[in-house]
Amino acid sequence: MFLLLQYKNMQIDLAKNLQPEPNKFPRQIPSRKKRLTFRIVVFLLALLFFFPFNIIFSGNGLLTNFGKLSFWEGIGRLIIGKEKILKGELFDRINVLILGMGGAEHEGPFLTDTIILASFKPSTKQLGLISIPRDLYVPIPDFGWQKINSANAYGMTKANDGGALTSQVVGNVFDLPVHYWLRVDFNIFKDVIDELGGVDVNVEKGFVDYQYPGPNFSYRIVKFDAGWQTMDGTHALEFVRSRHGTNGEDSDFARSRRQQKILLAIKEKVNEKNLLSQPLFILKIYNIFRNNISSNFSLSESIKLAKLLGQVTEEKIVTKTLNADENGPLQVEIGLDGAYLLKPKTGNFKELAKIAQNIFEAPFTQEEKPPPEADQPRAGTIIVLNGTFIQNLARDTSENLADAGWQVLQIGNAPTRDYKKTAIFAAEPADKKLLTDLQKLTGGELIDEIPDELKSLFENNQTDFIIILGK
Repeated sequence: MFLLLQYKNMQIDLAKNLQPEPNKFPRQIPSRKKRLTFRIVVFLLALLFFFPFNIIFSGNGLLTNFGKLSFWEGIGRLIIGKEKILKGELFDRINVLILGMGGAEHEGPFLTDTIILASFKPSTKQLGLISIPRDLYVPIPDFGWQKINSANAYGMTKANDGGALTSQVVGNVFDLPVHYWLRVDFNIFKDVIDELGGVDVNVEKGFVDYQYPGPNFSYRIVKFDAGWQTMDGTHALEFVRSRHGTNGEDSDFARSRRQQKILLAIKEKVNEKNLLSQPLFILKIYNIFRNNISSNFSLSESIKLAKLLGQVTEEKIVTKTLNADENGPLQVEIGLDGAYLLKPKTGNFKELAKIAQNIFEAPFTQEEKPPPEADQPRAGTIIVLNGTFIQNLARDTSENLADAGWQVLQIGNAPTRDYKKTAIFAAEPADKKLLTDLQKLTGGELIDEIPDELKSLFENNQTDFIIILGK
């Protein structure tokens, strides 16, 4: 209360100093109060990107309470008057694109490796979430066919408006208007945890990642022992970003579980110290967020959408992931430069558009969950070697194989670099199901005779396959 009174007095003093001279019209500039309120509201909206929905939308969830706070409603009405109708509201569907990028300290700082199309249906208070894979091959205006995660980067270089260009691309692919966008820098995640003094995490399965991205396109090793431990921001970020861990920690399902574990650890730390009741802590978190988020929301739109989202309950959240499995709408292709691409099986985007447009026709609870551990197929093990002079071909291919559930034991260069076609070498007896999967993913051809220089790799690593990538 003291801080609010101080803030109010400060605004009164500021208003007096900004009084226009007689007979002159004041300049129409955004007030400091308006700018501050806008940043705070967008900060709250950005929490959608960081916290599990059962935390945000629970009975005591942050956005739930925010939607009930007459204080914020009063500020909104004081500044903007009558509530504004949101884009898409009259058509009972408000579409928001959520983008997560690595930031200045990350390779490809403007690549958005997290892309979520969020749709809110006001009449039923449903929220639909579609996770869009970063490798989806799409047409980007003025830049031709590219991976969708590069749209934001191209937009930033062209007109410093990556959010707008990515929204245009997503809208074209799914045949839906993208009304708003929200972009978040991953560095927030690390800074918030450091501000908390670290978080306590129970690592259920220890693992090692030999291919964690390092500086200048290098790799470094990160390791996590099983058991309880306190992680600082850097270690926690490695924990949730690792994509090539041993011991079954190399799948997107495993990474998602780790992300949930960290987010719940943050929640426990905040609750344990009752930090949301401490204005100084909220101010510090706000300062972390304000320089690392951007959006195209107006102030009035931010306030109203936050209120609407506060009415969402967990059972009304529908999620969908576009994948390339047997029943998914996508398939894997290898580009002319060796890049791993995802394309629609039908040859056009009509099926993807249908999924997005009809997401609310499914039952409310549609969260996709991995099958029980016992039902999951055995992960294949593989060594990936670059048989060409195409830079980073082994690294990029290994990352995509890991995304498809493979355990990559090692990457490197082949003894010779003159391979025109991709060659697959299998340990005996070869697992036919894994071989078929690998051939579909890479387009490689099985070679029966194993060269002497590869035999030791099989013996020392006990791997299922060695693949030498061709031109």
